[in-house]
Order: sequence, then structure tokens, then C-alpha cells
Amino acid sequence: MNKNKTKYHINNEENLKEILFHDYQIIKQMRTPEGNKIKLLSTLFSINPNCWRVVGITPAALEVFKKHKYKKVVRMGINRSHIKQRHLFYKNLLNSEIPNKEYFWKEYYNNDMTVLSTSSENMKYNSSLIDNVIRVPNDERELFRTSGFAWKHKEAEEIFLKEIYLRNMVNTA
Repeated sequence: MNKNKTKYHINNEENLKEILFHDYQIIKQMRTPEGNKIKLLSTLFSINPNCWRVVGITPAALEVFKKHKYKKVVRMGINRSHIKQRHLFYKNLLNSEIPNKEYFWKEYYNNDMTVLSTSSENMKYNSSLIDNVIRVPNDERELFRTSGFAWKHKEAEEIFLKEIYLRNMVNTA
């Protein structure tokens, strides 16, 4: 298989931009109801190997991770919460004039950010959620990368969580 593609993802960013923009334009032109188009966009965007990228973590989520020794545990109550509601963003995309793939990519990339939050924070959906998050760096560690419907959580993530807990939570107690 081509190293720029896997079974489900496009790894080359330029190819990804081209394919997403091309297919978005086709979906936009479809005559199917808007709800179906939104579902199609959601599926389309899943070809991005880092869709739903994690840019922060709430203090409450960090406390939950601490209780579990910074490990990811089944049913621990941590979610990737979108900063901007996906449904509304997709609806806006479908009703916007997007002039080119670079503009499209910027809109998509800037609106596909998530924060790790507790389930109750996620259910409340409050756009101010981002105001109090501890930032997750976008660096060579590739922390919390998408893995199916979840995120990668290995030793690098555990070390990072422990470091930010000690730096941000211990000093505030």
C-alpha cells in the first residue's frame, strides 16, 4: 500500500487537502437532504489521520487522569470535546462559498480542535471550555493522536499528564 495512504487515512497533507476539498465540493452539490450531507462530511473528514486533534485538557479531566495514575482506563469518563460543535460547523461549511483548497483547509483545521474533558463537561457544551484548558503542544511527540474513535495514550501521554499536573495543579492547591 502507498506510504501516503493507509486503509482509512491520507497521510500526506497536500494530498489530504486536495482530496478533502474535492470531495467536499461534490458533497455540497449533492441533492440529498442537508442532514445526509453532514453525515457524509463527518465520514470524509475521518480520512485525516489527526482529525479531532487534542489541543488542551481541562483541570477536571486532569484530576480524573491523576486518579488513574495518568493512564487511560475504560469508562473513566474522559471525552474529546469539540471546541466548536461539529454539526453547526459542517452546516456552515455547506452553506459557505469556499474559494480554494487552502482556504478550505484553514477553515477545517481551525474548527476541528478538541479538548480532553470530563463527560459532564462535554455534555454541558460550553464554548468557554477552552478558556481554562491546559494546552497540549503540537510537537514531535504527537500527543493524543487519533486512533479510531479514541486517542493514542501511551507512555509519552502519561509522562506529559503527570508533568502538567505537577506544574499546574499542585501549585494551585
